[in-house]
Amino acid sequence: MWSWAENIADVIVNITGWDPSHGIGAALHFFVYDLLKIIVLVAVVAFVMALVRGALPMEKIRGQLEKPGGRLFGYPGAAVFGALTPFCSCSSVPIFLGFVQARFPIGVAFAFLITSPLVNEIAVALLGATFGWKFALAYAMAGIALGVGGGLVLTALRAERWLTPNAAVSPDQDDDPLPVGAAARLRDAAETTGFILRKIAPWLLAALGLGAAMHGFVPAGFFEKLFADKAGWTVPLASFAGLPLYVSANATVPLLDAFVTKGVPLGTALAFLLSAVGVSFPELILLRGVMTGRLLTIFAILVLVGTTLIGWLFNSLSW
Repeated sequence: MWSWAENIADVIVNITGWDPSHGIGAALHFFVYDLLKIIVLVAVVAFVMALVRGALPMEKIRGQLEKPGGRLFGYPGAAVFGALTPFCSCSSVPIFLGFVQARFPIGVAFAFLITSPLVNEIAVALLGATFGWKFALAYAMAGIALGVGGGLVLTALRAERWLTPNAAVSPDQDDDPLPVGAAARLRDAAETTGFILRKIAPWLLAALGLGAAMHGFVPAGFFEKLFADKAGWTVPLASFAGLPLYVSANATVPLLDAFVTKGVPLGTALAFLLSAVGVSFPELILLRGVMTGRLLTIFAILVLVGTTLIGWLFNSLSW
């Protein structure tokens, strides 16, 4: 399927005269091949999902979630909605605040907040193309389960007690109206696709650059010494080490591929990158305005524990 991208990468590296097996040549080949593949996947999947979301009756969905009897559906519904929104951790915060301001159950709001940066259709497509669709499906199910589980825990803790007073202020701005008609929906999908590509471009290029550098220049055995130990403690260490980073799920796939290529167990690498995606310092700074320090700490711990459990689970499975 991606032989055309492989061929283009081969041609570019051959023109430079660099050896494609190591060093700059290997890094350039990795960068070009993954860049072409990711741009095509992002554009196609983002366009299709924008059309799907434009046709959904969002007001009715939110109305159902507000009903007391809707909580049974609310947790997985909010988590799946989060999985269908291609947002990073910081851009998920405004929607989380909308849930809170609409007086959704706090656990439903957190189910969205946890799942949204971890899982989206673009990341699943990239993972499926890179590691196989069985792995991509398991990744999506694990991310949704983490969102639902985290939401249930925060409901049990009555986490609404630890929201700041300004978190309950009603929003001043209504949602943008849905596009009407086929032409308007196509135009909206194209604009959404362009917006997503522009938004992830800096992080994608940075991730590809780092992945390419790892692929071409990191000495053999470096990551084996850092995270490749089979002992269980390496997974929570990797999860905690990802906390300072801020990347989108779409941009982590090249890094995950490079990590695994260098010998890091798949679950350990996944725990490291999911923690960077699911809870980051910039996101925590944004959330500090609506959460007390206690709730912020509980939220971060839940995500780190969840990514650790996912890492252990994926390390125990064969792919």
